[in-house]
Amino acid sequence: MEDPADVRMPASGAARKILVVDDQPAIRSLLGRMLARSGYAMVEAASAREAYAAIQRLHGEIVLAIIDMIMPGASGLDLASELGRDFPRIRILYMSGCRDSLAMDVIARRSPEAVLLKPFTYAELTVRLETLLAAGPEAGDPQVPKP
Repeated sequence: MEDPADVRMPASGAARKILVVDDQPAIRSLLGRMLARSGYAMVEAASAREAYAAIQRLHGEIVLAIIDMIMPGASGLDLASELGRDFPRIRILYMSGCRDSLAMDVIARRSPEAVLLKPFTYAELTVRLETLLAAGPEAGDPQVPKP
């Protein structure tokens, strides 16, 4: 099992850290390459438990979490709820391959910029990241919309 604190630094040096939470190594690898291309450092986690441990260990360094909604164990929504409660300054980008999900529909209606549907392009990812990070935690938008 991979260490959830495996940080891939881009060639340009220090960068803002983004947590990628997905149980599929290929998705984490793809996102890692895309994030490095944009100048971000990636912290990987294969589960909600690993993600929470990584955030506790790197408290204050992770600015955004890209969370897959469907994972074994705790769901992405469960993880986002915990993060919103315990680490409210971390922005959340909800990722899913399920387009017909009630949770994703609710999130998309309330915060369309916080939704990334698989498959996605590099351009879609970077627009979402820039929008969410520009909003900052003081924007007041809910991290976990209530249905």
